[in-house]
Amino acid sequence: MGKEIMVTVFGSSRPREGDADYEDARILGRSLAKHGFSVCSGGYGGVMEAVSRGAKEAGGRTVGVTADFFQECEAQCLG
Repeated sequence: MGKEIMVTVFGSSRPREGDADYEDARILGRSLAKHGFSVCSGGYGGVMEAVSRGAKEAGGRTVGVTADFFQECEAQCLG
């Protein structure tokens, strides 16, 4: 088994399925996986969701990196 090569993608959480940026990220994820790369993303919606989704659809490995900060901020900002 060879070394795992991981590509990290972070991007806007605003694009939704059907948006051009979302679909481009999904295509990128599929392409990376098809070429043997693992995908790491911010683990949230938008571009990060799309690239991970594309990689999974192509049978690739994905890793999501999240932070408690965002949950704490949301609770404080909206609470």
